[in-house]
Amino acid sequence: MKLAAMEGLYEGKTNAGLVAVGMLTPGKKYNDSTDAFVFKFEIPKLLSMLSYRDVDAFVPGVKDVVDGYIYMDAEGNGQLALSAQQKISRGRVAIQALADYRKAKKNGNKELMNFSKMVLEQNFQYFGYGYLNDPESIIPNVPLTFYSFHIMVALGFYFIILFVVVLWLIFKQQLQKHRWLLRLLIVSVPLAYIASEAGWIVAEVGRQPWVIQDLLPTVAAVSRIDASAVQITFWLFGILFSVLLIAEMKILFKQIKIGPNEGGH
Repeated sequence: MKLAAMEGLYEGKTNAGLVAVGMLTPGKKYNDSTDAFVFKFEIPKLLSMLSYRDVDAFVPGVKDVVDGYIYMDAEGNGQLALSAQQKISRGRVAIQALADYRKAKKNGNKELMNFSKMVLEQNFQYFGYGYLNDPESIIPNVPLTFYSFHIMVALGFYFIILFVVVLWLIFKQQLQKHRWLLRLLIVSVPLAYIASEAGWIVAEVGRQPWVIQDLLPTVAAVSRIDASAVQITFWLFGILFSVLLIAEMKILFKQIKIGPNEGGH
């Protein structure tokens, strides 16, 4: 699902291409007939290759993951991937089996314990789905995941190219002659933070609604930590890092005013 969201792939396909640049259609739903993209430029077959090391592989889209699909296993046999609704049903069976097991254990009913344990093991891989009510809830925010991923990748390639250019100019001892590049290097510093945050958005938004894939959704991931403890910790970190930021900026500006040591002493 995360891969489908990263690529804006709503309907699975074989020979799937990797979107290099594209704009998603606003308001697109996973099960409507609207084209997913206003425009896109993609590299043919690369998504299939990166996903399964096979340019002809079928890559499931958002709709496939929600509604279920057929895939080929390692032996070349067709296998059914359950729909989200089927997984929800089996997840509820697993949750009930766990409750029955605990009750049977409390009452000393070993026969019911063994039966409940067997049912739980058969459905355990879908345990987390039992806490969900809507099959569409397994779909993360596709536009946010898609654009964050492509911003991260674009900046990654930008940094690689910039590094190679700077390294070449240093080797040629010509870096100081290109003042525009020195200015560009300064401007590029915040882009590293943007790339890092974009990567975190892809990781955290793309995995929704799961804390532990298929086993623990965010709606069930509650703790007994008091809200005030979280608030206090947040403000302590906020104050601490604000102080460090001010100190860092003062040091930087002071050194900039001093300027480079021309004599090397």
